[in-house]
Amino acid sequence: MTPKVSLAPWSEDALITKARLYAEQMETCSATDWQFGLWSTFVLELVARAALAHVSPVLLADAKSWHNLMYALGHESAKQMFTPNSISTIEVIDRLKLLTPEVTEEVAGFCKKHMIRRNAELHSGELVFSELGTSNWLPSFYWALQKLLGIMGKELQEIISSSISAIEMIDAMQDEAAKAVTQDIKAHQKVWLNKSDEEREAAIAQTKTWATRQAGHRVDCPSCGSTALLQGSPSGAVTTEVDEYEVIQRQTMLPTSFECVACGLRISGLSKLSACGLGDVFRGKTIYTAAEFFGLYTEEELDEAREEGYQQQYEQDFNE
Repeated sequence: MTPKVSLAPWSEDALITKARLYAEQMETCSATDWQFGLWSTFVLELVARAALAHVSPVLLADAKSWHNLMYALGHESAKQMFTPNSISTIEVIDRLKLLTPEVTEEVAGFCKKHMIRRNAELHSGELVFSELGTSNWLPSFYWALQKLLGIMGKELQEIISSSISAIEMIDAMQDEAAKAVTQDIKAHQKVWLNKSDEEREAAIAQTKTWATRQAGHRVDCPSCGSTALLQGSPSGAVTTEVDEYEVIQRQTMLPTSFECVACGLRISGLSKLSACGLGDVFRGKTIYTAAEFFGLYTEEELDEAREEGYQQQYEQDFNE
């Protein structure tokens, strides 16, 4: 029996209900069928929209018209010939990435790529899912779905009937990521130990000038022990402190990549970073002058500053 449509179509409950319905349809197909892949894109989009609606349904509304905001809240519009418009799926993912720690760069990257596959399948002559092996996307699909559901406090089994197999795929994918990064660290460590004392000392000296606090979050390299840098993406709310002369803003950063110039080790992706102990979040801090933050400069003053080659007085600090 088809579930009754909610009076608030952009609500979390309505979107999750429809996602379950689409997941059931997806699972009537074999995972090797192109229809399975296509249905998976619909499921992923609906769950992503439900996750954003969990934060607030108004976040789904196209802000160009306040009537969309009213519709998102479940109210009927008083405007004639009104057609509700929501934001694109790509924008949904971008907002979730900024607002929730579950949607990392990796999760967001997969979701966007899956939507691109869906568009190619629907709007071109390309046979995307007929030619794409399941190992290239299915474990990542279940993993992304698990993360999105986690935002709402839900489990994968609430959407996917074969959740045991899905979790096995996720675990296998994460094991492979851990194995790959471990082997990479050992390889760089071996090269590092084969360098002469003079070469190692010169490389360590280079890191002291390279690994500045403004460039990233300083950590010890798991390969050579030198000072290295983590880069991250902002996640969650910004806190603001205001005093007489300065405004200080802080925000949680999720690690996205690591680099050590001493031994050359590079690691990308939170899953790999977590596997080698570099997955902890850190904070970014930016300090502004009160005049800069509150826009107290006139256009003429700004033009003069640009002509004089003025640069921002303060830079971000990732090492509080």
